Amino acid sequence: MLPGNGQTDAIWDTLGLDEAAETGIKNGDLPPLLIVMPDGGWIAHNSSGGPNSYETVITDDLIPFIETTYCAWPAANGRAIGGVSRGGYWALEIAFRHPDQFVSVGGHSASLLDTAAGPNINPQYTGLNNDLGDLRIYLDIGANDGGIVNTRKLHEDMAANNIPHTWVLNEGGHNNTYWSAHLAEYLAWYAIAWEDTAVLSPPCP
Repeated sequence: MLPGNGQTDAIWDTLGLDEAAETGIKNGDLPPLLIVMPDGGWIAHNSSGGPNSYETVITDDLIPFIETTYCAWPAANGRAIGGVSRGGYWALEIAFRHPDQFVSVGGHSASLLDTAAGPNINPQYTGLNNDLGDLRIYLDIGANDGGIVNTRKLHEDMAANNIPHTWVLNEGGHNNTYWSAHLAEYLAWYAIAWEDTAVLSPPCP
């Protein structure tokens, strides 16, 4: 789960995602899962995507490290990627360019405002022109979010092209209050792909 600009790896913890997941797992509402909360740092704030960008950090460095260090499910069916604000842009950018590496992607108030991203990188284009296969896609945003225009257009363009995705328009703006209010919805949506985790995932050594 990726942070936005001006945020650190602590943002999802601040919002309460880990506590919400722990409660859901203990109550049997969610399958066991790992939540990775990386920092974006300079490269996430100063690159648009493609080779030698934050995309490469996630795909070539972070994911292999997690899957060799922890008891993770090292396959596309075991991976999801999501983010808030600029992190939502990154989640969509990475998953739309590598749809065979993830089962799900979530753009939560995704800031699709990068004018430097070319059509081979920008999710507003790759989401329409790349073969996304069976990738599950979730787009949500608050009605008062200043970045709603491009996110709504991506939804409308995907709908017009019959590209399956979940679109959720909520009340609220672009802030912690909005995101923390929808944590349970995010977790429930991601977890749908892992309802049979106990059967399908390999045992931990």
